[in-house]
Order: sequence, then structure tokens, then C-alpha cells
Amino acid sequence: MTTGHESATTGIAVHLKIKNVSVMFGQVRAVRGVTLEARPGEVVAIFGTNGSGKTTLLKAIAGLVPVTSGRITYHGEDITFLPAHERMARGVHYVSDRARVALRMTVRENLDVGGYLRKPAERKEAREKVYDLFPVLGEKAPMPAGILSGGERQMLVIGRAMMGIPSLLLFDEPFLGLSLEVRDRILSVIDGELRGKTTILLAEHDLGAAFRVLDRYCIFLNGKLIHEAGRSSVASEERLREVFRRHYRQTGGGEPRGEER
Repeated sequence: MTTGHESATTGIAVHLKIKNVSVMFGQVRAVRGVTLEARPGEVVAIFGTNGSGKTTLLKAIAGLVPVTSGRITYHGEDITFLPAHERMARGVHYVSDRARVALRMTVRENLDVGGYLRKPAERKEAREKVYDLFPVLGEKAPMPAGILSGGERQMLVIGRAMMGIPSLLLFDEPFLGLSLEVRDRILSVIDGELRGKTTILLAEHDLGAAFRVLDRYCIFLNGKLIHEAGRSSVASEERLREVFRRHYRQTGGGEPRGEER
């Protein structure tokens, strides 16, 4: 059973619909007329170099930056101008690479902030689930979050979002600066606990990591969506890199990093 409304063009259930969305900062158009859909439980990877508009688009969906024009529909509801906290209450969670946590609060308290809408018994159950997925958080639950490593803080930010019953997770370069071990742990959560249950938009430079979990992907350049395709169109990570290089070849835009690049 799926949720959401059907696309007028495909007849397939749509969880998130972005229609001709543009975002301007002063005279700079950071996102230029982007149209994109995400289906229930789908992982959509968004690729592009720095300044391509990936982060701005995610923040626009989350309500963290204002939309200049266009429309964002979620579960059939127009949320284009809805405040960020109301979008979060509807299950929309933005997860930044900055790993912002309340450093003086304990790990457990940070998690409970994410589950503030849950009843106490539900919050406890959700917290234990996060500990199962990220055991290090359970081990350090009573300790201040300030003692955590960068990778542990990133796990805490993801765990906190999961406490809020997310139906849409907006991952903004979640693997930036992480060890391969931590990156793989997060990938296993995306491909395991979240797979098919939560719609995910994954903005990443690391094509190799994203390739492991994506259902569809799109490429951004100068604020525009210039290419979009399904996983079946790229049989390997190297093929994905070739597609990216082809679309960036005329721009000198460079190539996202990979495990050994």
C-alpha cells in the first residue's frame, strides 16, 4: 500500500512533488525552476559540485529558506510557505552535514528532543531502536554530546531525526569528513531500517556511497536539474561517474569524490 497522490504524467503514487521551484538570494538565483518528484520510500540521490543548488533545494523543501517561485506539495498538501517546524511535525526532517547537536545536553536528551511529539512510552521505544542501530549512542547515552567524535555526532543527528517519525529525510552530504566505518554504518541504516519506509533525498558528493543505496538520481548544475534517471540506467559506480562527467564536461565543473578519489 502506498501513500500520497498520483503523478499526472506517470500514474505512480508521489510522496513529494516539487514544481518549477526557484530560490533567490538577492540577485543570485540559487535554484532555477526545478521540477522533481519522489515516490513513497524512494531514495533519490542529488549530485552536483559545490554551488550547484543541492543544499538550497533541500533547505527550501524543509522550510529553512524561502521559495521565490514555484510550489512544493507533500502528501497532497501545498507546503510551499509552511513554517519549518510545521513541516517537521508532518515528518519532514533536514539532516545537515554540520552535525549540529546540543553539546552540553546528554546524548539521550538530544535524542529526546527529536521525539518531543511522541508519548513517553513511544519515545523510550524509539530511543532503544536508535541505540540498536547506533550502539555507540547507547554506550554514551548519559554523557554530554560534546564528547562525541564527528562521526558519532552525525549518528546522533540522524538518530534524533529518526526519533521524530520521519516520512521524508533530507540528507545534506551526510558522509562529509566521516571515516569509512561510520559511513558504512549510516549506509546500512539507510538500506536497512529506512529502506521502503522513509522517502529520502540524498544530496552527496560521494557517488560511490550514494550509488549503494539510490533508486533514482539527478544531476544539478548552476541551480538547474540537468539530468535525471533511474538506477537501471547505470549498471555500476563507474558508469554513474561517466554520466556525471559527460554532463559536466563542457562546464569545467569537476567531479564529486569517491572512496579513492
